[in-house]
Amino acid sequence: MRRSPQLYLLALGSMLVLAACGGTSSAGTSHASLPAPAGLLQSGQLSDCVDIEYSPMEYFPSASVTNPNQAIGFDVQGAQAVAKAWGVTLQVRNTGFDALIPDLTAGRCDIVWTALYVSQKRLAVADEVPYMATGQVVMVPKGNPKHIKTLDDLCGKKVSIQTGGVVEQRINDQSKTCTNAGKSAIQIAGYPKVADEFQQIVVGRVDAVWETDTAVSDFMLKNPGKYEVGYAMPKTDSYGVYFQKNKPELKTGLSDALKALKADGTLPTLAKKYQIDPITLDVIK
Repeated sequence: MRRSPQLYLLALGSMLVLAACGGTSSAGTSHASLPAPAGLLQSGQLSDCVDIEYSPMEYFPSASVTNPNQAIGFDVQGAQAVAKAWGVTLQVRNTGFDALIPDLTAGRCDIVWTALYVSQKRLAVADEVPYMATGQVVMVPKGNPKHIKTLDDLCGKKVSIQTGGVVEQRINDQSKTCTNAGKSAIQIAGYPKVADEFQQIVVGRVDAVWETDTAVSDFMLKNPGKYEVGYAMPKTDSYGVYFQKNKPELKTGLSDALKALKADGTLPTLAKKYQIDPITLDVIK
């Protein structure tokens, strides 16, 4: 839920390459070299709170891997590229979705780079720099048996979401729109993990899943011929790298690093590796 326009995801299994281990900062082809910003929690290290369960953005390459510093995906390896450009190491801290921003504001990590929407609620307590465009879709079983083609078609339907973010806010707003129009409220089934919300449609407990196009594309490719997009919302959102307020050096450092890594081809190449359209990086300016 948290968590794109035009992310065209293909089968990933045969393409995934294990990222660097144990707090290193390897990042492939990065050529950028920039000064590390002042104010990092630990000198020589960039700490990143990540909810490692969101393929292809951040996930473990196999069930036997549990070290957060061995996670792979666009976000984790993008953070590795920034750390490499700054000449510091990256330390990934696996963090539950609901704890990401609280842990950031409590000073447990320097950044949160884990496919989080830029939202006013989060901006009230933290700052961010955008790095990728994003959107949301409503996924339904193949053939769309409940004929869900607009958000109003969700009135009275059972829909699963991941709780704690923008999707939860928007589906609650849509449910109010339903009841204000004299229709039945949406029956919202909320879960803390993305895998759990998808499981509800697999076992037939819900009529639809409201999620990002990133996660839905990945899920449909792993379950071919079983699901489709009933409705796609406008692509007007973006993901952001979050950091504590009142850290202008970190904001400047992140902005400069993202622009440099986009310009030298590091981030576009990484996007292509995970079958993400590089046009989504155009929010980096």
